[in-house]
Amino acid sequence: MDAQQLSQVEALCETLYTGASSTDNGKQISRSEAQNRLLSLQSSADYIPQCQYILDNSSSQYARLVASNSLTELITKHWNNFTVPQRIDIRNYVLGYLANQGPSLQDFCVVSLIKLVCRITKLGWFDDPTHRELADDVTKFLQATVDHCILGLKILNQLVDELNIP
Repeated sequence: MDAQQLSQVEALCETLYTGASSTDNGKQISRSEAQNRLLSLQSSADYIPQCQYILDNSSSQYARLVASNSLTELITKHWNNFTVPQRIDIRNYVLGYLANQGPSLQDFCVVSLIKLVCRITKLGWFDDPTHRELADDVTKFLQATVDHCILGLKILNQLVDELNIP
């Protein structure tokens, strides 16, 4: 993904969530068309790097939300296609992203990213002891700033919710 593709994704996200008009080669794009195009990010595990690129480089909260939701869907659907080290890398990437960017994100993005971390933890619980150490990792959030402490509590709350879902 490059900067031009990122700006197209951001425009589609703005159209989807705010109804702001977006055009593609002079043609007006509707919300449903924007949604269909964005859902393609959930079609294959090959889109995981693009979702990470969006998270790392986009300034649009809506684009980050779409990327996070797409990652959650992709990880859930294609869980068995990942090796244990890849699963841990994705988990650590999202935790690091939350630690670095979490306090500056909109709440809807934070909730989506936390859901992703907790889903990875649940699915990987019996794969590797690292997944069971989420509470220890969250302790670092609880010992940092007030904003990080709030993030840590949200992670623990969502983890309980996620683990209680059959």
